[in-house]
Amino acid sequence: MDAGLKRRLVGAAVLIALAVIFVPMLLPGRSGTQGPSVSVPPPPSGEMQTRVLAVGPDSASAGSSTAASIADPDRVATLDLNGARSGAPAPAAATSAGHVADAAAAPEAETSSATAPGVASQATAPPAAAAASAAPQESASAAAASAAPAEAAPLPGGAGAAAGTIYTVNLGIYADHAGARKLVADAKRHGFTALATPETFQGKAVLRVRVGPFASKAAAEAARLKLKDFEHVAMTVEATTTDQQGDAPASALPPHQAGAWAVQLAAFSDRASADKLRDRLRSQGFDGYVDSVKTSKGELWRVRAGPFATRDVAETQRGRIADSIKIKGNIVTQ
Repeated sequence: MDAGLKRRLVGAAVLIALAVIFVPMLLPGRSGTQGPSVSVPPPPSGEMQTRVLAVGPDSASAGSSTAASIADPDRVATLDLNGARSGAPAPAAATSAGHVADAAAAPEAETSSATAPGVASQATAPPAAAAASAAPQESASAAAASAAPAEAAPLPGGAGAAAGTIYTVNLGIYADHAGARKLVADAKRHGFTALATPETFQGKAVLRVRVGPFASKAAAEAARLKLKDFEHVAMTVEATTTDQQGDAPASALPPHQAGAWAVQLAAFSDRASADKLRDRLRSQGFDGYVDSVKTSKGELWRVRAGPFATRDVAETQRGRIADSIKIKGNIVTQ
């Protein structure tokens, strides 16, 4: 075959191949690939609904009921499609009085009185309505204040009130004044300090005979045992509190007796007030306790910090307590 004919045949074959490849690509609708879809999905058939999820500590849904939304003032406020606010904090008067039903009706009244879109309006309460709503709040707060127990003030005498204790031996009361004076004379003859004080018992003038005072209960008990040898009457050891002026001296306890020092802050006639001051002391990182003492005027409660190993430690802690809670106590012995 002629070489020129071969070239013409090869060229024709190449042209046919190119036509088979590129011609279909140029014709519309003949390609094997499909472009992206531009169809719009149909609109939803039902009405739009807004649901609010609870983000507070409780598991109640904020959109389940208006009362649940009002009950949780920490819930995040959200806005639905109608412009009604849900999850807003409840009015103070409604929540304090506990009227959940009245509070739940309040948002519905707001929604029904809302103006058309685009019209700005601000609801203002009439003065009479404001006064009427303020009156229940004031009465409720006054009732709560009257119901709360009043905190008792510390006993007079400062931090040293009722801090000291003296002990006496009570020999009883006597309508026979001559017999009472004879008991006093016998006790003095044996080296004791004795005293007959006038009192009234069942409308009669009597004399109460006491021996002492003694610095400790042990000393008073020892004196009672000696008195029984020559006085055959009923005897009891009594404790009486006294106000301590200033700090207890270092000589109040033997040097080797550790852990018997404390700092007294106050004394109260009721336990609740004493516990409150003790808890305040502990909240600042100090060891504190409440002890009680029985007196002729009833039981008293003393608030103390400690105990401390030595008097020097008690004095150091007394300064730290004064800086922390602004109360300067007295150094006492336990």
